[in-house]
Amino acid sequence: MLLAGIRARDDDRPTRRLRGMDVGDGGGALAELREDECWNLLRERTVGRVGWQGGNGPTIVPVNYVIDERAVIIRTAPFTDLGREGSVRELAFEVDDIDPVARSGWSVLVRGRRRLDPEAYGKTPRPEVWVGGSNWLVLRIEVRTISGRRLTSGAQ
Repeated sequence: MLLAGIRARDDDRPTRRLRGMDVGDGGGALAELREDECWNLLRERTVGRVGWQGGNGPTIVPVNYVIDERAVIIRTAPFTDLGREGSVRELAFEVDDIDPVARSGWSVLVRGRRRLDPEAYGKTPRPEVWVGGSNWLVLRIEVRTISGRRLTSGAQ
């Protein structure tokens, strides 16, 4: 593996600490989350971030959301970048919870395609938005992949 011009070894030999480089000796550990854990964590929250390759480059915006079975539902105004830039587009959606004091937390990443939701005005749940305005455009993220990681501190 090549990282910033430094080749990592695949053996167990101790690595040399380079001057000015923090090797992360905080004692924390990362653990992969199971798919069901990821969905449960997403259901517990209402705010996430959606990212896509927009007309002005990589774009990330916070959104309110709800989970509908195995999809993420968001609302936006039709004149926003998110609403304007095509009805079908590959994107990423991320939610996390970080405790900087305990040095612990979790993060869930969803990748999928977004589409206008024709059922939005029927049975599809609609997220409550925190900002005023004309947020009537409902988008569904059809999940292609979901993954997550949990960070635990060395003190746990």
